[in-house]
Amino acid sequence: MRDYHEPMLNRWHRLSLQVKITLMIICVVGLSAATTEWLEVRSIQHVVENNVRDAALAVGRSVDQNVTSLAQLSNREPRTKELEKILATSPDLLNIVLYEFPSKPGERPLAITSAGPTELPRQEGAPDLVLRVREERRPLIDYADRTKTHRVFLAAPIFLRNAVVGATYAEFSTLQMDEALESMRQASRTRRLLTGLAIVVTINLFLYFKVHRPVKQLLTAVESVSQGTMTPVVPVGEQDELGELADTFNHMVKKIREATHDNAQLTESLRSMNDSLQLKVSEATGEVLQKNRALAHTNELLSAAQRDAARAQRLSAIGQVAATVAHKIGTPLTALSGHIQLMAEDPTLSLESRKRLETVEAQIERTSKIIQDMLLYARRPEPLRSPVDLNACVAECIALFRPEFERRKIALVIEWSQQVEKIEADVQQLQEVFNNLIENALDAMPAGGTLVTRISPHAELEQPDHRTWVQVEFADTGCGMETEQMAQIFQPFFTTKKARRG
Repeated sequence: MRDYHEPMLNRWHRLSLQVKITLMIICVVGLSAATTEWLEVRSIQHVVENNVRDAALAVGRSVDQNVTSLAQLSNREPRTKELEKILATSPDLLNIVLYEFPSKPGERPLAITSAGPTELPRQEGAPDLVLRVREERRPLIDYADRTKTHRVFLAAPIFLRNAVVGATYAEFSTLQMDEALESMRQASRTRRLLTGLAIVVTINLFLYFKVHRPVKQLLTAVESVSQGTMTPVVPVGEQDELGELADTFNHMVKKIREATHDNAQLTESLRSMNDSLQLKVSEATGEVLQKNRALAHTNELLSAAQRDAARAQRLSAIGQVAATVAHKIGTPLTALSGHIQLMAEDPTLSLESRKRLETVEAQIERTSKIIQDMLLYARRPEPLRSPVDLNACVAECIALFRPEFERRKIALVIEWSQQVEKIEADVQQLQEVFNNLIENALDAMPAGGTLVTRISPHAELEQPDHRTWVQVEFADTGCGMETEQMAQIFQPFFTTKKARRG
């Protein structure tokens, strides 16, 4: 049962509102028509039955009024004429029989006479309806065969001095009345059908123009709004609930459209503010980066100054030591040099002794030179800056060591730069630095190799005052240096070479 009803409910739920209302109206009209027909049939049937009853009772009263004595009741010939006259004046009367009740109770009624096509029943064939009349003392009507044979039977008592002495039994035809009743039923059905159809059509037209079409317009507008279109306007036709709903919907769409416009303006304003903020943040970030670079450069300068100060302190200490050593050692060396020169002037000195004195004097001069170099390094004279062409300066240094390159079979690769302008520097100090680097490269490649010399602008070291730095690079294929050694290369007198190699 559940499986049967669920599809029906699903189909009912899928029907449109207009179809549902139409079906409900048809059901109501059909039920009303059926009820009306039943009431009309009952009413007409009641009227017909009353008419038949009145006609039958009229026949019974007519017979009863004409009987004034038992002899008159038993006189067959006058009674027959009377019955034939009644039969002729009543078109619906088919048969009529006159019965006389015996004086003794329990005996069967006697048929006196009859009129109509029906034969006189035998004495024992009196209908039960006649027997009941004697007992109930009132007219009785039997409608039992009306549906099948369209006939109604009447049994009316005949009174004589307040005693039931006989009965009139009549058979009436209801065919014409039943046909008229059926015709009235058909006409009533047709009338109700047309009336119901007119009601359904009228209500459907009303629903279509007053309910379905406004609701459809509202649904179309709702669908358009749900898809993002804020322009639909539902026409307000009536001032009823649907009209009020359409007006409310239009007002809502207007509010949504205004809110959407305001949101778009707010979004555009926020986007503009965001772009402006990003621009300001970018500018501020650029300024911060520039200041960070300047700060980093300042830190580098500060670190360099700190290193220079520490180096100056160390050199000052070295200078003091060197000055003390030079003073302590210089005087004895000068005395030794003088005595050796005096000894060398002795003509009696042998050749071997003279060579030994020359060797001693050379070592004394070498020692004096070392002391002078220490004093010079400790005092660190101010550089004499002048415009220097780095390409030419490096070329002179390389030319000084070119025979050594050829002797040691070292390949030389030079990358000059035409974009480097002259710089302000001390050419002597630069050449000393370059010579030391080249000499270190030669010492690092005793079995030969390649020395690459590269001169180029150094953009990463560009300063806020737009000065351009220059990078001079010496790269060899020698043994290289360890990380720990790299951290000490700028310390005074640090070396990884063997004794007497610098």
